[in-house]
Amino acid sequence: MNGIQSRITVIGKIIILCAICALCNAALSYLLNTLLKVPLYADTIFTVAMCFTAGVFAGILTGAALSPLAFFLVCKYLLGLPYEISWVRNIFTICVLAEILLVCFFHAKIKPREEVFLQKPSLNSFIGVGTHLLVLVALDCIVVSVCGGTIDFILNKISAPLAYSPEDTFELGLLHNNIPLFATAVLARIPINIVDRFFAVFGGYGLSLVFRRHRLNFFSLRA
Repeated sequence: MNGIQSRITVIGKIIILCAICALCNAALSYLLNTLLKVPLYADTIFTVAMCFTAGVFAGILTGAALSPLAFFLVCKYLLGLPYEISWVRNIFTICVLAEILLVCFFHAKIKPREEVFLQKPSLNSFIGVGTHLLVLVALDCIVVSVCGGTIDFILNKISAPLAYSPEDTFELGLLHNNIPLFATAVLARIPINIVDRFFAVFGGYGLSLVFRRHRLNFFSLRA
């Protein structure tokens, strides 16, 4: 009985933390994009943190279920965007799902190196983890850029309503050089994503260490 109660308590903590992280995703993105005018997406750092902390279930709950709702509220009530644009923006959740699966798969592969780092934290032990995280940044950049570019290309083809996005400036430059539309949609995202994914991966990993240090280690519940 105590085991069941303990498990329910842990699941409850995960859900609460996922909700907080979803709100933080939206708040950080609003702060950087709208208030500070920083040309980054900055919308998945806390999602990646939950992937590293509690696995794919927590990542999907944070990034694919709760964050779209949080972003919808920001788009509608803080930015004043029409419902159509607010809902269309959430189609890019497909990119988030791809990132979640990639991060969780990659994390499983680096667990032995991470265990060494967590047992004896030092610069030398972190290098083994950090090198793999850099590889994850590169892969994440490619996956998210291709997914996002494909979605953007399709939405443009069907004339779906879209709000301004940081890659729009790069797209105009590429189009002026007669780059095909699909290639433009993908390539325009790479300069932003390489920086954005670096912060998402390393920032998310750093946050996960904080979560786990404060007794929020949920690895036993990984899906």
